[in-house]
Amino acid sequence: MKNVFFRPWVGSEYGLDSSVFNQKILVLGDSHYTDESEIMNWVEDLEQSCDFTTGVMNDYLNPELGGNWKSTFTKFMNSLVLKSVHSERSPIELWNSVAFYNYLQIPAGITSRLTQHFNYSKEKDRNALLEVIEELNPDIIISWGNKVWDALPENFGYGHYVASEDFSNFYYKYPYKNRELKLLGVTHPSTSYKSSYWADVFSKVGVNI
Repeated sequence: MKNVFFRPWVGSEYGLDSSVFNQKILVLGDSHYTDESEIMNWVEDLEQSCDFTTGVMNDYLNPELGGNWKSTFTKFMNSLVLKSVHSERSPIELWNSVAFYNYLQIPAGITSRLTQHFNYSKEKDRNALLEVIEELNPDIIISWGNKVWDALPENFGYGHYVASEDFSNFYYKYPYKNRELKLLGVTHPSTSYKSSYWADVFSKVGVNI
């Protein structure tokens, strides 16, 4: 994955029979909020890419570490499983059954407000996502926020998407290799995310089985 800087978190049960979910789910976030100097240390150590995303997810799953930022991940996953048979599963079980990847391949500063200054249409970021999709081969991608949604291609290399009849504004189905790849765009969980609404959507489209 030559264009990928922030390598994805891949849960230990992702794609396995032991996964909570029957489908391979790639959660597509926006960006990492961190000081650029911290990232440069990773670049010096790893030359091309880093496991910063895995570090973030390990911190999230560590109950001894606090932080308001954790509510974004909690809110999303709670809504994903709210109306499913998995609602009693632990965060560790759930997040270890999915993959997580941030779209922007550069650090976006220390606050979410700074992302408005970034260009989401860069070919490098788009190519990096295509490499991640090729590597992880997900069945469904759940994208967070409008900026990433607007940057996603209409074609993943195997034909144009078809919009769903029920949720045509944010649920697409792409031909991918010899199968179908589903893409669902949700409000970013760090903003005015309506958990009950998205729980209904997840249940209706069957992404959380």
